[in-house]
Formats: sequence, structure tokens, C-alpha cells
Amino acid sequence: MALSDPVSVGGVSLDVFLVFIFAFIASLFLGNLVYLFVRQGLEGRVSRSTAKWVSAILQYGVIFAGVYVSARYLLAFDLTALIASLGILGIVIAISSSQIIQNVLAGVLITINRPIQLEEWVVVGGRPTTGLCRVRDVSFTTTILQGLDGGLVLLPNSQIVSSKVINYSRAGLMEVLIPLSVPACADLGRVREIALQVAHDHPLILPHLGPAERSKVQDLFELPYLRRLSSDRQNTKHFEPCVLFSSVNDEWVRMTVQVWIRKITRKDEIVSDYLGSLLERLHAEDIPVKAEAL
Repeated sequence: MALSDPVSVGGVSLDVFLVFIFAFIASLFLGNLVYLFVRQGLEGRVSRSTAKWVSAILQYGVIFAGVYVSARYLLAFDLTALIASLGILGIVIAISSSQIIQNVLAGVLITINRPIQLEEWVVVGGRPTTGLCRVRDVSFTTTILQGLDGGLVLLPNSQIVSSKVINYSRAGLMEVLIPLSVPACADLGRVREIALQVAHDHPLILPHLGPAERSKVQDLFELPYLRRLSSDRQNTKHFEPCVLFSSVNDEWVRMTVQVWIRKITRKDEIVSDYLGSLLERLHAEDIPVKAEAL
């Protein structure tokens, strides 16, 4: 009686194939384990971004090595022969995945140049802009931002590299422009005086700061990139509130109150408090005012 042929999968016996599957799963498990241990080991010693990237590289390295060794010795996998046999198909695949490759390379550039880092507040230009967002994660292909409204913004890394990025965490300051309109017949000198006084009285508008906050602002000027950009502005006088008159017609004078703040995430709250105090002061002196959209 003839024995039946053993069951095979793609020319490989079923038991060997099952061993390969087990080795593949083990490689994934081991890679994730390496990621966790390395991430924990580096936490606190290097930046979160560096710890994440080093851990991820080691994780994928372990997975790739495990899969390759298993395929090489269990499935008689020949990498050289495979690459040679791909031919035109490999070129087609490379072209079709060019966007992925661009994002991966952009991720490497972000890691090296570090235009953004985890937990920093940034605005990424483009159409449309992201608005003020916090950097939550930077993976091999994607950067994840979280807006003030809690929504997550997923951007390809190539867009971070190619777009204008405003990093407010690095600068530590934000300029806020508050447009107002007052009647042309009003005492503009008095309006300007009140607008500046309200700004000086607000505890979160520069340069009205406590000693600790003032020290932090002054330390910003010691940063190399800010010192190069503003070598002639090495004090907080540049951040004094000011009032600029932008347009005049027969009925209204349009002005802009320019202030600087450090509590970037509280911008809307600060503007609301400022406008409330300003309108109260102006109405007390019977000066009508029209606040405009920011």
C-alpha cells in the first residue's frame, strides 16, 4: 500500500511551514519586548524623541533579523536570488511607493535636524494651516499633532520638511494682534493710553511678569538661534504693548493692539480677559468701541 505524499505549502512541508509561522510570531513578540525595554532604559537619559526612535529602530531590526533567519534556514530563502528575480517588478514597486520612501526619509531628517520635538507647540503651514497644535508623536512616515480643540492632525513627514513650521515652544513667546475700531471723533490719545494701561495691568501679558517669569523670558535671548536673529533686542522692552493705527475713514478709526504672551495655550482666554477689561474702561468714559474678529 503506497504512502500518501506529505502535505506541503509552496513546496515546503506543512510542519516546517508551521515552524516558520511560529518563528515569525516569536520575532514580532521579541521585537516589541526589545522596544519596551530599550524605551524604558533610555527614558530620562535622552530626549523622548531620541528614545522612541532608537527603540523603534532596534525593534524593526530584531523583527527583520528573526524573519530573515527563519526564512533562510527553514524555507531555503535566498535573498540574493530574490532580489535578482524581482527585475522590473521591483522598479515598479519602488516607483509606486515613492511617497512612502519620501516620508521615511523625511522622518529621518526630522530626527536629525529636530525642527520639532514631542510636546512642543507648533503651527505647520500649508493649505490649510494646522493652527496651534502640540506634537504628540513622530513615526517613520507620519507626524501626529493635537489641536487645542482636542482633534488629532495626521501629517505625512514630507509635509513637515517641506512646509513652513512655526515653533512657539522654542521661541517661548507669541505675538497677539487685537483689532479694534473707535469713532473718528473720539480722543485717540486717550484710547491709546487706556489700551496700553489695560495691557500693562494684565498679569499674563508681557512685560508684566514676576521675577521667575521675567528670568525665563530673559533666558530666551541667550539661545543661539534667537541671539542671531535679534542681536539688537536683548531685553524685554521689545515686548512692550503698543497700539498701531491702521486705517481711518469718516466714521471709524481702525487700530491694532499688539501684545506678547508666554502662556501660548491660553491665548483665547487672555484676549477675552483683555477685551473685557478694555471695553469696560472705554465704556466708563463713554467711548464707543467695536471689537473685530481676530
